[in-house]
Amino acid sequence: MTFLPSNINELINSISQTGLAYNNRYEVLVNYPKTFPTKDSQDLRQIMIRCDSATIPGRSFSTTPYRLYGPARNMPYEQIYSGELNLSVMLSADLRERAFFETWMSLISSPSNYKFAYYEDYISNMEISVITKNDFATHKFIVEEVYPKALGDIQLGYEKDNEIMRQDITLSFRKYTAQYIGPGVNPAVSVSPSVQSAPQEQVQRFVNGPDGKIYRVGENGTVNGIYDPETAFSLMNRVAPTRIRR
Repeated sequence: MTFLPSNINELINSISQTGLAYNNRYEVLVNYPKTFPTKDSQDLRQIMIRCDSATIPGRSFSTTPYRLYGPARNMPYEQIYSGELNLSVMLSADLRERAFFETWMSLISSPSNYKFAYYEDYISNMEISVITKNDFATHKFIVEEVYPKALGDIQLGYEKDNEIMRQDITLSFRKYTAQYIGPGVNPAVSVSPSVQSAPQEQVQRFVNGPDGKIYRVGENGTVNGIYDPETAFSLMNRVAPTRIRR
C-alpha cells in the first residue's frame, strides 16, 4: 500500500487540511545585546518591518564510520549548526538600520584600538516566526548567541534610478531551538471557510514589552501570532492602536 497521492483530489484534500507555508509570511525580531549604548525599541521595530529577506538556519550531524563486521555504519557523534544566517533590510533615508549594525559591530571590536570585547557582552538572540495569511504563527525559531559577522557592500550608481537601497547582514550564531506552535487557528473563534478566506482588517499594535522586546499584539488575542489572550490583554493597554490592513 502506498501513501503517495494517487490523484489530484488527494493532493487538494491534503493541502486543504494542513494548508501551505509561504516564503513571504514571516517575522524577524532581533534583540539588543547587553552592552548596546542606546536601546530604542523603535529601531528594532523598523528592522522587523523592513527585513525583506531572511534565512531559516539548518543543522546536521557529524558522523564517523563504525564497523563491527560487514559494511560500515556512519554513526553520528556531534550536532552541527550552519552557524550563519543572512538578512536583507530596506534602508531608511538616514541609513539608521545600517548604523544599528555598525554600532553593534563596534561593540565587538573597537574601531580605535581594535580590541575585542567579552563574548557575553555583545551576543544577543533573535526570533524568526513563520506566520499564516491570517497572522497566526505556526512555527518559531529561537536563534541563540547571535552577533553580526559581516555587513555587505552597498553598490551605488547613476543607473540605479529609484532603486531601493538594501543592506545585507550576515549573522553568526551558536544554535537554534525550533518551536512548533500549531496549525495557526484561534481556538476561541469559530470561523466559516468563506469568512476565513476573505480579507480582514484588524487592529494590531507594536508594543514595547517589559523585557525590552517588541510584540505584535492583535485584537484577536494573539501575541506575535500566537493565541495568548491573557498576555495580549495586558499588553494592549500600553500604547494606542495602529490599524493594519491584511
